[in-house]
Amino acid sequence: MKLEDMIGKVHCADALEFMRGMPDRCIDAIVSDPPYCSGGVSEASRSAAKGQGVRSENLNRFGWFIGDNMGTAGLVWLIRQISIESFRVLNSNGSMLMFCDWRMIPNLAPAIESTGFRFQNLITWYKGSFGLGNGFRCQSEMILHMTTGDPKYHDKGVGNVIKIKRVKAQEREHQTQKPIHLLESLIRVVCPVDGIILDPFFGSGSLGVAAENLNRKWIGIDINPEYVKIANERIRVETAQLNAFHALHHK
Repeated sequence: MKLEDMIGKVHCADALEFMRGMPDRCIDAIVSDPPYCSGGVSEASRSAAKGQGVRSENLNRFGWFIGDNMGTAGLVWLIRQISIESFRVLNSNGSMLMFCDWRMIPNLAPAIESTGFRFQNLITWYKGSFGLGNGFRCQSEMILHMTTGDPKYHDKGVGNVIKIKRVKAQEREHQTQKPIHLLESLIRVVCPVDGIILDPFFGSGSLGVAAENLNRKWIGIDINPEYVKIANERIRVETAQLNAFHALHHK
């Protein structure tokens, strides 16, 4: 498949297999939210966990999704293989931003570095409100910033702590859906206008919506056909609303 035929579409495929068919140095940035696989303290409890820390109301609505009951070794293998292809398809000053649970940083960061990436920064998404648990309850998620070389930035007004509220449970299309404004903040820094962003774990399509809002091109991949349908419809509706807004305000 030619690159132009990939852009602006959600591809129902295994991310690793799909990326192997992409040309070298064709992408400006990768922003992805892979499975966290961090629900348990031990490997046995992690693999058997149902929910991985996601709130019960979201599990009741959506169930769970493919891949998030892997052990650490399985996740490290997957992310390293994805990173090999990511390093190949990114341009020479591109960035990869990957959402990550804090427990997995010591495992995933060196695995990604071993494929050629430089560990450039660690971004904190501060949600403001408490998550599940006891003791020092979590209010944040982490984002690994990996680069292929000397990175090029397109917005200098974003810090490495970003405060944006999580998506309300009743507004979600996916268990771990990220806020559009959060993704827009990330995209502005790592991708130029009219540049191309890839998301190998596309879910309900938030990255596509954010990219459309900012006039960036995008490619989405997800292995679950249910979420491919949801993402396509969501991007269609929200893009139509955005176009209508622009048309109204440019009369």
